[in-house]
Amino acid sequence: MELVVLVLEQLVDAFKCLHLVRGVKSKSDIFDNKLDIVTWVIDVFTRIVAPNESKGHAFGYYEFLFSSHIVNGIMGLIIASEGATRTDLMLLLASIHHMCKKVVRLSVSKSKRLMLQQFMFDMYNKQRNSGGNKRFSPFFQALVELNVSLYMMQKANERPTFRGHQAWFQDVLQVAECMEGSPSTRSVMNLENHANEVMKIADSITLQAWSPHERTVRLEDFLYVNNVVFTRSCDEEFVEFVNRIYIKKGSRKPTTVGELKLPPKEMVQFPSMQALNINTNQRRFRFFVLASLNQYIHTVLPLINLSLPPGKSGLADGIRSIRNIIFWSTKEHLWNTALRSTLLKKRDYEVNIDKIRALKCKEQKQVDFEGKDSVFGQLMTALESQSPRIFRIGPNERAFKVVEMGFNSQDIGGPYRDTIEQITNELQSSILPLFVPCYNAKVDVGRNRDVWVPRAPLTNNSIQRRKRLAMYEFVGKLMGLAVRSQNFHSFHFSGVIWKPLVWDQVTISDVSAIDTSAFKSMDNGLQLERRKVSKETFNKAMSQVTFTTLASNGEIVELVKNGARVRVTWENRNDYYAFLTRYKINEFQEQSSAMQRGLATIVPYQLLSLFTWRELQDQVCGRIVVDVKLLESMTKYAGPLRSNRGFVRRASKHISMFWKMMRERMDNFQRSKFLFFVWGRSRLPLNAKGFERNFTIMAHVASSKPGRNPDQYLPVAHTCFFQLELPEYSNVDIMYEKMMYACTHCTSIDGDNTRAAREAARRRGAVL
Repeated sequence: MELVVLVLEQLVDAFKCLHLVRGVKSKSDIFDNKLDIVTWVIDVFTRIVAPNESKGHAFGYYEFLFSSHIVNGIMGLIIASEGATRTDLMLLLASIHHMCKKVVRLSVSKSKRLMLQQFMFDMYNKQRNSGGNKRFSPFFQALVELNVSLYMMQKANERPTFRGHQAWFQDVLQVAECMEGSPSTRSVMNLENHANEVMKIADSITLQAWSPHERTVRLEDFLYVNNVVFTRSCDEEFVEFVNRIYIKKGSRKPTTVGELKLPPKEMVQFPSMQALNINTNQRRFRFFVLASLNQYIHTVLPLINLSLPPGKSGLADGIRSIRNIIFWSTKEHLWNTALRSTLLKKRDYEVNIDKIRALKCKEQKQVDFEGKDSVFGQLMTALESQSPRIFRIGPNERAFKVVEMGFNSQDIGGPYRDTIEQITNELQSSILPLFVPCYNAKVDVGRNRDVWVPRAPLTNNSIQRRKRLAMYEFVGKLMGLAVRSQNFHSFHFSGVIWKPLVWDQVTISDVSAIDTSAFKSMDNGLQLERRKVSKETFNKAMSQVTFTTLASNGEIVELVKNGARVRVTWENRNDYYAFLTRYKINEFQEQSSAMQRGLATIVPYQLLSLFTWRELQDQVCGRIVVDVKLLESMTKYAGPLRSNRGFVRRASKHISMFWKMMRERMDNFQRSKFLFFVWGRSRLPLNAKGFERNFTIMAHVASSKPGRNPDQYLPVAHTCFFQLELPEYSNVDIMYEKMMYACTHCTSIDGDNTRAAREAARRRGAVL
């Protein structure tokens, strides 16, 4: 309570200081300082105090903190100030409303609200009448954001409808209404608990989508499907289905309603829709609404400042919260338009690369800390004096020409591509001090054993730290170059790297996917709590656990000062859970921020907020293409020699069916899921040299016993050994259905993680 009082007193004092300078017409140091104080204290209040208070207490705090006098005072400052200061104040007031809208309704005088509203319409009309382009200034975007907040402050029955030349603002409001119920981008726990909620889309958008079909579709059925049936997880699966149709066509024509038929056997790939038995008509109804929403989003996006980080804009946060239901066709059109508009004329620029020096560095197993010997370091050094704008090229263009020192070669494409490929390999090796194999890869257990993560923590040496961050920033620039040139990198990075690049929140699940040990001690503690053990039992069971954790580089990191000496007890267990989660979620934040800065210099970064992390991965690495011929060449077969049943060889009937299924029934997306099921990784190596072991198809032990029907069994994978137990299915349709079920539902089950299972699989492989 003392902290709450202190925070409130500081904030009120800061507001008083703002009132004293209300008449200023230009930015001043005192004004800026006090505005910073206000922003900082609000941030402290929302992040530390508010989440720990009940709604009743929070109501009192908010009502005292943001009284009508204070809110109207900020409005007065907005009117009195100019330029960037006014923009900051508008965003501040919009953020205040965004922060406390679910607790208390703020109030602003009607005259001030109408004044800012009219100012917004006048600015919009002036730009349109002058023939200006479709790009709006951050100032105007902040003005729109503030007016949306002021509109939402009003009671529902007092909100006007905007028509005619003001209809564009009504479109913004309708999209904002759709985002009102979206999960917060700030809360890690919130992000993982909204799968079964229904996304409420504005009634006006839903009715507009129904209107063309009113003669054939009952309104009650239409509303039931859209307001009750489709959960968030269903929406995400459905949009994934729509996107796959669009991508598979390979054209720029969006998916149509006639393409939404989904055979029952294919439904297994979409467990949420399958669980609710969603049929073709229901998919059609949802498609109409989501297509209409996508059109609105496409229209209003230029009015939203997506360059603002999470927590600074309610509209930007809202768009990010619904990015999973924006069709790829909508994103692609906006993205390609933005890339073309920021394209610069390619210049002929040469860089000298000494690949012999880089090879010696590799052979001597040196680490290029200074970025001087590796191909990556040489290229970074050569381009230090150049503007990042040289990377803003078109598809299939080269940003520079490579002169390979000591070789008599002319770069007409080969040396350039070889250089990019060599850099990709260096980044995923020990030559550079930037990335290391994830924990699962180091101990060869669990999923994602081909994944690399940033080396953490960073060094405390300030000079080396700046150098290291500059190197991460250059990685971001290379990512941007890959997006523009479509000369892709085969990066094996996890979501903990990609998510921050699109301002998405890393979750506990993301960390656990690459580090099975990350939250083991916390899970043990929570399990003890669920068993309702005594404090003494809890303390005894956790006696060896301290406030420390293992960083990606293998170092032990203290979560608090002298954390190695602080044991976890019943009394401090919640602090331990919080500190551990915070560290693991943000372990690579500094490195990701550096890559983000580099990426932002090459591509229209604000639009990346529309992307999911997998969509950005596809833009940088290219969509996954699984070479079935390569996989088949690296496959061996084994099985007990019995009459008719259980013997596996290439000519076996069910093996022939398997390869036919892989080539003809599965697309690359499904093949990638299959790889993840049998090997714990989503991509194949580039060639045979990259395989650490062969893929083995073995007899399915359980179904090979006499009297058993193989069609009743699922395939079994041993990811640690890249092995598949394949039942002798009677036909390819049954094999496909069972395989897709296993690839969709069984990817989180890894029995090979246990010592007994690993030993059993090893013995079975040896016998076979």
